[in-house]
Amino acid sequence: MIRAVIDTNVLVSAMISPAGNEALLVMAINQGLVAPCLSREITEEYSDVLLRPRFGFPQDEIDDMLNLLRRHGHLLDPVPIARTSPDPDDDKFIACAIAGKADFLVTGNKRHFPQIQPASARVVNAGELLEFITLEL
Repeated sequence: MIRAVIDTNVLVSAMISPAGNEALLVMAINQGLVAPCLSREITEEYSDVLLRPRFGFPQDEIDDMLNLLRRHGHLLDPVPIARTSPDPDDDKFIACAIAGKADFLVTGNKRHFPQIQPASARVVNAGELLEFITLEL
């Protein structure tokens, strides 16, 4: 099973574009091909961002997304890390990747995660992870 930390922007994209790579990644999670690594901080960010009025996502769809991630994910209690990302809000994703020994960190903004690529999880976008999954099947 592939262990992956999923950046919030991937979930937003999945909900905006149900035919995109990000939505296909959510389907891969639902099929048990990918196990999300989660923390309390990450799930709170997911909820806060998905609830933003500018997106207009229906509450039931947000609940379904969060429940899917919790059901298939691994809830971790990562140790906070020193500032690593150009965006300090992204450090929680790096800490979770390290704590969960994640294979991948999936994001639509790879430049925010330059430091962890050689040391831990491979930083990829949704399309790259889907390509990896396809090659592994």
